[in-house]
Amino acid sequence: MTNLGWVEKLPLDKIPNSANLIESLTKPPSDPTGEYSLPWQAGMAGIAYNKSVTGRELNSVNDLFDPAFKGKIGMLSEMRDTIGLIAMSLGIDLATPTFEKFQPAFDKLQEGVDSGQIRQFTGNDYVDDLEQGSFAACIGWSGDVVQLSASNPDIGFSIPESGGTLWFDTMQIPVGASNVEGAAEWMNYVYDPVNAAKITAEVQFISPVQGVQEELRKMGGDAAALADSQLIFPDASTLATLQSWGNLDEEEEALFDAEFAKITGA
Repeated sequence: MTNLGWVEKLPLDKIPNSANLIESLTKPPSDPTGEYSLPWQAGMAGIAYNKSVTGRELNSVNDLFDPAFKGKIGMLSEMRDTIGLIAMSLGIDLATPTFEKFQPAFDKLQEGVDSGQIRQFTGNDYVDDLEQGSFAACIGWSGDVVQLSASNPDIGFSIPESGGTLWFDTMQIPVGASNVEGAAEWMNYVYDPVNAAKITAEVQFISPVQGVQEELRKMGGDAAALADSQLIFPDASTLATLQSWGNLDEEEEALFDAEFAKITGA
């Protein structure tokens, strides 16, 4: 939305807690100056799998195309994560996306559909299929797997050898918004580490706010245990394996969406 001119610059002088934004999450490709958005939460897309079905850990996108799991593979209906992971496995850089460059990733996904390898495209309801064993494995989101694995130790998550995607849900202010001051007040509130930690304890995705790990430990119990999760607090070596999408112009995005819809039957 930033490159389309649909959002205003943030009144950062009224959001002093924005200084708590984790350095590694500043200036994402969608907002290279960091003036138009603040991350709400972040997360990783990788491979989620049920070890009671696979019999082993999975750590490669190619594992999702292993004939041994034919008809038991799930893919996300979120184009950027599904195509992103497949593209990275083919050596394609997500930072400078063009439809032509990504065509091999779409072709590989189409082959998976045509062969019956892929059972279904889903939103985050994939967690039910994964836990029940209808999916041996799928592309999944880190926060979902943190929650699921707490009650089912057979559920695992890995960042593929070729890397995973790092995504952001962002807070922005639309052009012409009637309550900019209220939006700024809310952003400042959720960037207080105490409040951000309460959010993390509930949603279990990556918090963009410095100090959350320490606040979770102070909370004790299950919240304190989350402070040691690499899926919520990935270290530098993990972050180095992740990529975020660069901007797509309207024409390119329409091509990507149309091709993905054709393959998924959406």
